[in-house]
Parts: sequence; structure tokens; C-alpha cells
Amino acid sequence: MSRAMALALMAVILATASCSLCMADPSEGSFFTSLYSDHRAAQVGDLVMVVISESSLASHSASRANDSSAGGSIGAGAGWLSFIPLTSYTGQSKSGAKGQAQQRDLLSARIAALVTAVAPSGNLMIEGERTIQVNHDVCTIRLTGEVRPQDLGPSNTVLSHNVANAHIEYIGSDPAKPGKRVGIITRILNWLF
Repeated sequence: MSRAMALALMAVILATASCSLCMADPSEGSFFTSLYSDHRAAQVGDLVMVVISESSLASHSASRANDSSAGGSIGAGAGWLSFIPLTSYTGQSKSGAKGQAQQRDLLSARIAALVTAVAPSGNLMIEGERTIQVNHDVCTIRLTGEVRPQDLGPSNTVLSHNVANAHIEYIGSDPAKPGKRVGIITRILNWLF
């Protein structure tokens, strides 16, 4: 009987432990998470992977033309002004200008953003920054915005065009300026020619 009592007591202890594991909240640091629960970001501190794929194209063109002409004539002089011959003049002036500007921007990156707040509507406020340094060139991408939980993919991934109030900032070196310092001889030659 004591052996049956010990087995029953052990069964009760195991059942109590398994129930406490089942009811444990994963956010409280428990080692147990359900295989069937949703692992998408839902609270402050969760991470969201944002796939940035932005492109923009802007163009502007303008043209202007000005035409003007003038003419006049002076008759021959009479009397003591007879030395003035018959004179006439005409003039015409034309000017025109055309201008065109085009700018195209393309930004493609992946950045992990942290959920900083949850709005009353359930939307997630996210913020992230990534800095990359290659040799002496430093590039920084910053992102803030608001994401609907239903726009998150199974791996906590969201496309940048699904981020509301998105503010994407890219800070990096200008590709049109390969060198920051120009030598003195080059500066003198540029000044002369």
C-alpha cells in the first residue's frame, strides 16, 4: 500500500508540474513555448524584420523663348545738316532656354526594428537603425513607423510599403564625390584651367 501511495503522490506532483508549464507565459522567461501558438511580434520589445524596397522617380522640364525686334530710319539731313546721309537700322533679338531635370532614387535593405509601443488600435510602433561601415565610408539607415499585426508575415517580416507613417532615412557618402580631399596641385590646375 505504501508503494501505491508513493506512485499516486508522484503522479500528482508530475500532473501539477505539467499544468504549471502549460499555463506559463513565455514572456515571463519560461523555457516552455507552445508549438501551436503564434510567434509574431505583439508587444513592446519584440523584433520585426522590415524589408525596405523603395524607389522614386521625379522629372521636371521647362522651356522659355523670347523674341524681340526693333527698327527705325532717319531721313537725310537738310540745310546745314546735309552731310547726314539717309540712314536706317533694324535689329532682332532671339533667346531661348530649355531645361530638364530627372532624379531617380532606389533603396533596398533589410533592417530589424524594435516594437517601442502598442497603439490602442493594436498597431505596433516600430523603430530601427542599422549602421554599416566599409573602410572609411559609413552608411546609416533609420526607420520609424506603424505596422498592423495582420501585415506581419509568419517570420515577423513586413514590407516597407505596409509601414504606415514610415520615415526612412539613409545617410551615407555621396557617390558623386569619390574623394573628400583634393590635392593642392589639382586645385591650382582647376583654378588655372
